[in-house]
Amino acid sequence: MASMLHITNGDNAADLIRQSGIKGDVLPWRDPMHHGPFPAGIELGELSRLRIQYLSGGMEGADETTSHGFSHRDATLARASEFDEVILWFEHDVLDQLQILQLLHYFNKTKSKEPNLSMICIDHFDGVPGFRGLGQLAPAQIASLFPSRNKLTPLQLQQASRCWDSFLEPEPLALQQLIATDISELPFMRSALIRQCQDFPWLSDGLTRTERQLLKLVQEGETKAAQLFVRNMDFETCLYIGDARTYSVIESLCNGDKPLLSSSDGQPFKHPYHTDITAEQFKAQRLAISEFGRQVLAGKIASSEVLDRDGWLGGVHLLAGRSVWYWDENGQVFQHGI
Repeated sequence: MASMLHITNGDNAADLIRQSGIKGDVLPWRDPMHHGPFPAGIELGELSRLRIQYLSGGMEGADETTSHGFSHRDATLARASEFDEVILWFEHDVLDQLQILQLLHYFNKTKSKEPNLSMICIDHFDGVPGFRGLGQLAPAQIASLFPSRNKLTPLQLQQASRCWDSFLEPEPLALQQLIATDISELPFMRSALIRQCQDFPWLSDGLTRTERQLLKLVQEGETKAAQLFVRNMDFETCLYIGDARTYSVIESLCNGDKPLLSSSDGQPFKHPYHTDITAEQFKAQRLAISEFGRQVLAGKIASSEVLDRDGWLGGVHLLAGRSVWYWDENGQVFQHGI
């Protein structure tokens, strides 16, 4: 019997593949790559160590579970050529598309050990309204996708490597230039990369698309952080941001020198992923938009001068006062500022 390795985004989809009756090993790719550092010029092992540190809250002593997951992932990937077939299971959203880039670049670079590669990548499933991802499907529905897998071509691997290199560049102009070219061998990639660009600060008001969406929801009366995470998805055509990252964005909007949001109890906003706050304390927090936040949303003031940015999107380090790139949504281009 042919041996197979199935690679997919996260544990939910991985469990469904295991339950589907399809034979083979299953490897979940657990890295939310749409935020945090991806500097160019380093090998997979070093990049994994950097991602472990980032996802563990920036502490030198990385979370053991996260560290083990990355080590197992990289070790399994290194022996991919031992399998008769490697099947990638993904969907159309930004998280999955970025993971596809990292995987296909890896396989393109290691051509001498390249396995038989195929992929299932969908943006809908008949009978599932509002499809967002493989995790919505039943095991039998997952199994029904297996015969539709397509063998990956050298051109797809080459386009993925070109996209990956642009994602790692320290300036986003490479990404801007890339999305203006033909990358149609990866049919969902262009829209996913544009969504990635939209989470740079915008030239119009200094807010990212995600920040603006969250502020609007609070202005409209949503005060609970957990509900903000759920309702923020209504602004998206596909999944984009998880709960932990959503709460981190809310935290940055609340806790700056001139907050755009505030907690109703006057205390700094906290969430369980970064502090020891209890679930009850987290749920009790209520959010409100500040007067400054209202003025930013109304277009009267830009947030650029007060949001203390220090973060990464791909290979781009956004650092307030030194290096910030702004996205011009109208022109679909970047402009550099400080």
